[in-house]
Amino acid sequence: QVGICAAIIVAASALAPVPVSLAASAAPSWRDRPAARALQWAVLALALLGFALPLLATLADGVPGLAGLAEQPAFWAALLTSLGIAAVSALAALALGLVVAAARAATPSRSLRVAIGAPAYAYLAVPAVTLSLGAFLLVRAVGLAPEPVAPLVVIVANALLALPFALATLAPPLESIALTRGRLIRSLGLSGWRQARDIEWPLLARDIGLVLALGFCFSLGDLGVIALFGTQDFTTLPLLMLRAVGADRGDDAAAIAALMLALTIAAFIAIPRIFERLGDARS
Repeated sequence: QVGICAAIIVAASALAPVPVSLAASAAPSWRDRPAARALQWAVLALALLGFALPLLATLADGVPGLAGLAEQPAFWAALLTSLGIAAVSALAALALGLVVAAARAATPSRSLRVAIGAPAYAYLAVPAVTLSLGAFLLVRAVGLAPEPVAPLVVIVANALLALPFALATLAPPLESIALTRGRLIRSLGLSGWRQARDIEWPLLARDIGLVLALGFCFSLGDLGVIALFGTQDFTTLPLLMLRAVGADRGDDAAAIAALMLALTIAAFIAIPRIFERLGDARS
């Protein structure tokens, strides 16, 4: 599975075009026929219905149980752990994504760009449970106890799983900046921090916010990594939800699911907008 998926991902990344503009795409100048538009709306409506009904059911069953859940100390410990790990994992994914994307943008050779990005995109082919099992076996092989290193392993694993999406978000605009503004940057003598602050930050602010939102939500909902490293003293919201299901406490599980859904939606809406406004203020 890993070999086949990795080959497909590397081939797809090698054939991906480099955008030459950071501007918004122009609206299409043609209009579909009424029958085609009706079919499109029907497909969208069915897809939205199939996607929204489970989410609405989660909210309907979970929101009433939030009050009872808030009375449990284990819930607050899991909530703080999840938020802390999600925040650090998102920052780590952003840092790794920026480093790899900047290296790709500075490389003129397409084959070398593919080689630089291949290790990051390869994580698309690795299931979370496979990565977590490998980390667990590695910890045991070096003679470490799983409990002390569990937070670090969970953070690193979540950051690596979010890295392909961070690279896919950051690499195209950085390569476009290098392609369209490279000569101007060199003529002005900009490099390092000044280039990042004056040129790249205003253009990448919203993408950086999107990467942080993706990394935060990936880590917040992860169950594959924490399932092997979680303990009574180190528990996240997904693991607490799984334990509630196993203990036949459906109301608590639904309440946790509703809370994670609300946090995910809030992160996806708020974080990119905040960074977009920060970028607009800086430009």
